[in-house]
Amino acid sequence: MAARLRLKRMGRSHRAFYRLHVVDSRSPRDGKVIEQLGHYDPIEKDVEKQIVIDIERATYWLNQGAQPSETVSSLLKRKGVEHKMLNLPTARKPKPPAAEPVKK
Repeated sequence: MAARLRLKRMGRSHRAFYRLHVVDSRSPRDGKVIEQLGHYDPIEKDVEKQIVIDIERATYWLNQGAQPSETVSSLLKRKGVEHKMLNLPTARKPKPPAAEPVKK
């Protein structure tokens, strides 16, 4: 089973709140959860309360081969976690070249 560290959206409209979970990579965003590792509240004013993560368990899952999403990777870096899985390059499509305006 390929595990991923992902955020699960909670909260109401215009007041998003996210939980950090370990999930099977094939499950949907709000699907079955293996383990909850913490939460992220982007609207919280206190920076210390904004990101709450069980770093010991997150490191355990990273050592087991779980791949973090881009957002989870940046949150873990903000909390001071250093791991080789956090520095993987992402597979993004290159932007198409900007079209030059046609002169008449």
